[in-house]
Amino acid sequence: MPRAIDGPVLSSMGTLSGYETGPGALNPYDQFQRLQPSARIDHGIFVYDGRFEVPLASALPHVYKAWRLLREKQPEKALVEAQAAAATEPGAVRCQFALGDALRASGQAGEARAAYGRALAIAKTVEPEFQVGWAKRLEKNLAAP
Repeated sequence: MPRAIDGPVLSSMGTLSGYETGPGALNPYDQFQRLQPSARIDHGIFVYDGRFEVPLASALPHVYKAWRLLREKQPEKALVEAQAAAATEPGAVRCQFALGDALRASGQAGEARAAYGRALAIAKTVEPEFQVGWAKRLEKNLAAP
């Protein structure tokens, strides 16, 4: 997914709500909640025209690919994906968490701890009530030798 989208953009009410991702900065499509759609389709699909920066939506596929590659025991490829995610959206817990996982799997423990530390700081300051689970997992990773 590109970092910016030139409309039209179609989105469902469920996607816009952040039901799966969380509110505010956790929702890759949060900005659309504050915009007036140019059209509506069947009261559930909204159409937006214009140019939209969507760094989190662009970064998340890299995160998920990095974690899949780690499960497949391909840490070098996972690191490339995790670095792309963190470069695209450095202020997202998942991006920093994936980077920490990929760095750790690549034998870069110090750098992994730094990424986990950044992720934990974000989890505790950006919508913290919705990131408690991430914070606990990060604290566990930081406590591990």
